[in-house]
Amino acid sequence: MMQLRVTLNGTDRNPWHRWGLTQNPFPQLGKAEYDAHCLRLQSLGGDPIPDTDYIRKVLEGWSPEFVELCCQRFKKGAIVQFHVAFNESKLGV
Repeated sequence: MMQLRVTLNGTDRNPWHRWGLTQNPFPQLGKAEYDAHCLRLQSLGGDPIPDTDYIRKVLEGWSPEFVELCCQRFKKGAIVQFHVAFNESKLGV
């Protein structure tokens, strides 16, 4: 079982800028084959997300269920965090 922390930034500022970063730079899963996917997901916790179409664009190629979950949880004006757990074979990227 694998677990990811999802952060969706619906505010008007990037919380990572105070450290001179654009997003969390550390992949969550620790497997090289998933690093690029994790960093793409983590970009949603950096620069502000304008709308759910942006989430769909960033997560293009991920499982439709996961993308829609992210879109449903997104809240304009707030930073939303949640965890998802799944089998490695269900990563869908």
